Amino acid sequence: MRLALNRGRAEARPRGRLILLLLGWSALAVALVGVIWVMVTALLARSQLNTVRSELPKLRAALTAGDMGAARSLAANITTHAARAHELSTGPAWWVSANLPVLGTPLHTARVIAEQADGVGTNVLPGVIKLAQDVADMPHLRNSTIDLGRLAAAAPGLHSAAAAAHEAAQTVSATAGSWLGAVSSARNSVSDALTRLDAELSGADRTVQVLLPMLGQSGQQRYFIGFMNEAESRGLGGIPGAFAIVTADHGKITFTHFGSDDELHGVRAKVDLGSEFDARYKQDDPTGVIQNSNLSPDFSYAARIWAGMWQAKTGQQINGALAVDPTALSYLLKVTGPATLPDGTRLDAADVVALTQQKQYKMFSSESAADKEARKAYLATLAKAAADKIAHGGNGTAMVRALSHAARERRLVVWSADPTVEKLIVEGGWAGVLDAGGGPFSGFVVNNAAGSKLDYYLDRTMTYTRSGCGANSTSVATFTVTNSAPSTGLPRYVTIRADTPPKGAEPGDNRLLVTYYGSAGATVRSVAIDGKAVTLASIQENGLVTVTADLELPAGATRTVTVVTDDPASTAPVTILRQPLVNPVTVSTHEQACT
Repeated sequence: MRLALNRGRAEARPRGRLILLLLGWSALAVALVGVIWVMVTALLARSQLNTVRSELPKLRAALTAGDMGAARSLAANITTHAARAHELSTGPAWWVSANLPVLGTPLHTARVIAEQADGVGTNVLPGVIKLAQDVADMPHLRNSTIDLGRLAAAAPGLHSAAAAAHEAAQTVSATAGSWLGAVSSARNSVSDALTRLDAELSGADRTVQVLLPMLGQSGQQRYFIGFMNEAESRGLGGIPGAFAIVTADHGKITFTHFGSDDELHGVRAKVDLGSEFDARYKQDDPTGVIQNSNLSPDFSYAARIWAGMWQAKTGQQINGALAVDPTALSYLLKVTGPATLPDGTRLDAADVVALTQQKQYKMFSSESAADKEARKAYLATLAKAAADKIAHGGNGTAMVRALSHAARERRLVVWSADPTVEKLIVEGGWAGVLDAGGGPFSGFVVNNAAGSKLDYYLDRTMTYTRSGCGANSTSVATFTVTNSAPSTGLPRYVTIRADTPPKGAEPGDNRLLVTYYGSAGATVRSVAIDGKAVTLASIQENGLVTVTADLELPAGATRTVTVVTDDPASTAPVTILRQPLVNPVTVSTHEQACT
């Protein structure tokens, strides 16, 4: 009996080994099939994602061009391919493979990309297409009215799309870099695209949140619009000449008044702009002289002064303010088509800058009171004609691009008396404020000190070099300004000197106050004018360090200001302040790469 049992056990051992061997081979076969499956589906998913990557720029181009038919087709195609890529990169084999240490990293990254691409197709693109269609339709104004109902209806979907885009961008950005080059390249490409989409949708979402209250969703809002004349520079851009008062009530826009700076002569705004502002500008009486109200490049100061002046004059409360220059008007008139003056003259994008800042002085060339009054009335007429034309709208997509273009160049800046709305305006980059976000900052602005209209002819260049990122970093900023005004042929009103010019000054000679704005916490090491060291007092504005040089600038002359500062440690890129004038400043930057 014992012998039989031992024989049975001996026979069972080979069978057990065989079963184990078969199980091992089966597991290996399953694993091999799984690997093959993952490899095949990975290639298929990659093909789908490559289509998504190639179609996204086309979708953006179609939306920019306002081609809604092409945009809808591309969005549907992207959604289909993204969903297929996500489907191909799911399942047990993918889960196991993606969770393998090191080896699974590319697969995990690919899964995340596919999942987020599918999410964008499902949760983001429909909202983007709807918003684009609404924008294309809505700004064709009827009786100067924007359909706030449509805008309000689009807001929740836009907000959801922006949130989904932000989550997708953050999720892909958080994935680990892959040792597989193709996956790493795809990750970087998709991450860049999603980051851009996140920024654009967040900006659109923020804009809608600003527009609804500012356009009077809850009742009438009143705004002061200042029209800047860059022929005589101010820190914000140009001197405020004409202005308008406009109301917005449930989307209906009404211009209630147009006037010149003379109307606010002797009117004082009762506003407290802080000790730093007073230390910089009080001697120029900016709250009592509208021509000096925007000496600072920070629009929030001028806006509060303008609001205070109008309220002091009329008792009417101002809910916000805008500043716009003729170049910005040219961008908008290019969309709307030319405006027509009462005498039949056409005001179009090609000539609005020259007409408002150069030709008008030849039309009213004398210094008589009658010519001065006629010139100011003419400028108000130009402003009214342009404003009326723009208020009736144009192609929505093109109008948004033109407004964004003007805002990027600080030629259109906005302020709201509502702190919540103002915060959104600042975040969106429309506020024209001095804000470096805590990082390096650099820029030069000029204020005309001659009282002339010669700044129409200024040419400016700036170079900025920063070495080091730690506590010993140094910045060198150089500003070159040239007076390109002709020495003869200009009306006396253009070349007039309201200051006391130096002996031997000729018509066409100019005088500028050139102010450098450097990083908060920086120390001015040296200042040079035309290569010669000078000593200038430094003072703060909005926490930024500033120094101001007083330059006589003869016709045809070039002057150079160089400022060297020791800066706080920072790895952030520099923020450059570009003051808008007729001729834009040319800027070149050279920074050491910081990580």
